[in-house]
Amino acid sequence: MATSGTYNWSMSIDEVIEEALEMVGGEQTSGHEPKSARRSINLILNDWQNRGITLWSTDTTVVSVTTSVTTVALTSSTLDVLEAVLNRDDTDLVLTRISMQEYLQQPTKGRTGRPTQFAVRPSNSSNAPTVFLWPIPENSTDTIRFEQVKYLQDVNKSEGQTADIARRFFPALTAGVAYEMGIKRDIGLQKLALIKGDYEAKLQRAMEEDRERVSMYILPKIRV
Repeated sequence: MATSGTYNWSMSIDEVIEEALEMVGGEQTSGHEPKSARRSINLILNDWQNRGITLWSTDTTVVSVTTSVTTVALTSSTLDVLEAVLNRDDTDLVLTRISMQEYLQQPTKGRTGRPTQFAVRPSNSSNAPTVFLWPIPENSTDTIRFEQVKYLQDVNKSEGQTADIARRFFPALTAGVAYEMGIKRDIGLQKLALIKGDYEAKLQRAMEEDRERVSMYILPKIRV
């Protein structure tokens, strides 16, 4: 028999919810339950980003600096900044991240020069993250490339939409939705514990595989 020859399998939000409710068991219902399941999906995706960085949620953005402007505003979809590199004359120069406390204690915030450090004030529900540069940029020709972590896209409808996740995470997502819906349906502690154990195991496997396949060297960072 022939194989399909395709590699684009995915799951719609409808299918994720249907699979999850089949795992929970009981009578299928309509109306409020899909909306409740979508809310659970968004909470699960946010919880995953609390557990660690998912590789597909990272990307690179390039911004141009402006003379004497201290801060750079990132987009509201940005969760955090991993690395920053300043490009001058086609040469990349790595910027060192410092804490906001270290930035606030910097006595020469008005100093102008080539930026060598940056601090990030995280976002909240209404504000985008802000990057503080030190020293203040001395020209408007340098660019900074930020490697950033973005929020996963919202799930706001069931039909014709899929979750903003890598394919290997669908087993964990369906099990996670089953667990959350099982709590809401009050299916009993024994079955709920089985579903939770299945969810955590699938998520752990997916997180372990979601990694860079390169050698890693750990060096101590000593400040004097």
